[in-house]
Amino acid sequence: MRPTWADIDLAAIAHNVSVFRGLVGESDLCAVVKAGAYGHGAVEVSRVAVEAGATWLGVALADEAAELRSSGIDVPILVLSEPRPAEMDGLAELAGVRPTVYSEAGIDAFATFAPAGSPVHLKLDTGLNRVGADPSDAVRLAGRIKKVGLTLEGLFTHFASADQPDDEFAGDQMAALDEALEDLSDAGLEPPSVHMANTAATLTRPNTHRSMVRVGIGLYGVEPSTALRGRCSDLGLRQALRLRTEVAHLHDVEIGEGVSYGRRWMADRRTRLATLPIGYADALTRAWWQHGQVLIGGRRRPIRGAITMDQTVVEVDDGVAVGDEAVVLGGQGDGFLAVGEMADVTGTIGYEVLATVGSRVPRRY
Repeated sequence: MRPTWADIDLAAIAHNVSVFRGLVGESDLCAVVKAGAYGHGAVEVSRVAVEAGATWLGVALADEAAELRSSGIDVPILVLSEPRPAEMDGLAELAGVRPTVYSEAGIDAFATFAPAGSPVHLKLDTGLNRVGADPSDAVRLAGRIKKVGLTLEGLFTHFASADQPDDEFAGDQMAALDEALEDLSDAGLEPPSVHMANTAATLTRPNTHRSMVRVGIGLYGVEPSTALRGRCSDLGLRQALRLRTEVAHLHDVEIGEGVSYGRRWMADRRTRLATLPIGYADALTRAWWQHGQVLIGGRRRPIRGAITMDQTVVEVDDGVAVGDEAVVLGGQGDGFLAVGEMADVTGTIGYEVLATVGSRVPRRY
């Protein structure tokens, strides 16, 4: 068996849920478990999140909702984007799963298959400019929902820049949603569930909490942005992922020898190297090699040469042996490698780092 796997600390997930539960008071907490719970395992994380106080689950795909239902998870599930009309039949068969809608075609398709009175959530695009209805269409679409026999359970939007605490655009988006709510109220339509806060807004903008918050990356103990790293640390959020492997091979190179493809690192002295059976197919972004490190024996060891699809080479000393544990993300001894550190160095975000822990990396809980 390959000596590479991801340890998932479910106690850390439960702890993080409890932290957010304490922040949001009476608001519902929707645990966002799309993309396999950001690489942590959707079924396992969902069970723990619900036990710890999450009242809803959020997914991106109808198939993801079906997986949770087939595993016996029965809390309300929100599919965060409007499914294709062809998917609405299967979705309607999943009890308690709410589709997001933002078009007449989507509304009509769900109404064709769903029992009368089935709830839906109407998404408004207030400035992210990705998906959603224009706020000026809220009353028209809400009327359509009612006309075809569905129930407008929720109205929501998604922030574009809430992870930047000083960005005022979140306030503009909130105002746009509130204006749409007033228009709906004037028309005699008042959805009981209103939500807009993602992890970042949940952490920093209590006035966005409303009926429900949707917490994704924070559940996994990773900050939404570098600007919120201190806030997450102060709250005691705990990274749940620990990605580890083992030393598979040791050898020495002499002065002037190059390492890995392109010989991008050249030895300026006789150097002891360890090869690890893990690569960019397993969440090590290729760009990480230039400044990246791994933990072996509780010490940071620098990566030498370009990371390849299946293997990574690091500089070590004579105290390292074949079979020694190497930690790529997470803790070992007194050392710790955070997801955010890898994201910063490689010019990406923690979300992407987590999402690239592929299916060939087994999870252990």
